[in-house]
Amino acid sequence: MKDPFDEVKPLEVKPKRLSAIAEKFLSRIEFANEVRPVIERDYCIKGWIDRGTISSVYGDANVGKTFWVIDLAKHVHQGLPWNGARVRPGNVLYLAAEGGAMFDNRLSAANASFMVMKGAITLAGRNHDASPICEVLSHLSRAQGVPFSLVVIDTLARAMGGADENAASDINSLIRSAEMIRDATGAHIMFIHHSGKDVARGARGHSSLRAAVDTEIELTQDEDGVRLARTTKQRDMPGGREHRFTLEQVDLGRDSDGDTVTSCIVKTKGGKDQASLGL
Repeated sequence: MKDPFDEVKPLEVKPKRLSAIAEKFLSRIEFANEVRPVIERDYCIKGWIDRGTISSVYGDANVGKTFWVIDLAKHVHQGLPWNGARVRPGNVLYLAAEGGAMFDNRLSAANASFMVMKGAITLAGRNHDASPICEVLSHLSRAQGVPFSLVVIDTLARAMGGADENAASDINSLIRSAEMIRDATGAHIMFIHHSGKDVARGARGHSSLRAAVDTEIELTQDEDGVRLARTTKQRDMPGGREHRFTLEQVDLGRDSDGDTVTSCIVKTKGGKDQASLGL
């Protein structure tokens, strides 16, 4: 018996033409079994922060956040081992939107040599400064022939430009600006932030900040003045890294009245040698 379908001709169906954005999405599809593990990390400080990621460093007032970040930034800029961890050198820009006149004393005490930009910046809202900051960073990187490894924003509150850090939409706008700078430079973007009224509940402001950052580091202080920096979130690394330190007073000179002018530097206090752990 003859199969009735033998005489049926297949329809010539032309494939539907995809839109440009659909073609873009299609090009990003891959099979999971073809993915290879990432063995080499592009780190700034191994086990703590990577290039191409975003972090928030927060703590209560006067806990030493700026001193600690200046010390960390100095080590990244100079490629010096930090807290026993390996460091890859690179350019550093510190955006000092908060700090006042005494910020210079902190830099001098630390003997830091990275780049600093002082003054107001706005990274949230419609009229943000992310694009011109990207231009400046690209210009400096080309001029020096050295890419940026770390961009510090001190503080998150000052970078809000009047926006509300308790509003998800405004924090998301801030994060988009940070991502723009990150993508343009490949650097790690680090916000310095404050604890909330209830210190036990973490950083101040909307929870979308913690959700968005790759790394969160909390600074605390005990009754003996010993400070602790601890990673409370790591998206793609083990958490719970710790750095115990004290602030040591440094004499900078004498003023016109003959009084000694001082600042502080970070001094690591004991702890495990992370380099011995392959960090």
